[in-house]
Amino acid sequence: MTNFKEIINEETGEKQFLFNAELLKIGEKTLENSNGKEYKIVTLKFNLPSGEEVERSAICYASNYNHGIEQGRQYLCNLSFTEEGDPQINMSHLTNADRASAEDFAGLFQMQEQLIKDDLVM
Repeated sequence: MTNFKEIINEETGEKQFLFNAELLKIGEKTLENSNGKEYKIVTLKFNLPSGEEVERSAICYASNYNHGIEQGRQYLCNLSFTEEGDPQINMSHLTNADRASAEDFAGLFQMQEQLIKDDLVM
């Protein structure tokens, strides 16, 4: 299941959503947008909020694919909407890694407190 995290774009003030998707295909042609930025069209696999698994196209800018991207890996993607309300997906070069959680380090503060107490006793 794909998790969508809502963010606010600091430059535009618009809502966007971050999510991870599997890279299925990298387009062969390098394209250029109106700002002169090069990009490739990629095909991603992910779940819609309804749970349906889909394959959709996205943009991957040269500043991302120059880091090296591989088919079959999960990458961080950004979903935004045009002024007309059409969705646009941008794929980054950042891979899907398990993020640390508070539970991962739950014992850290207990251990620190215990060491302080033990040190004081000695």
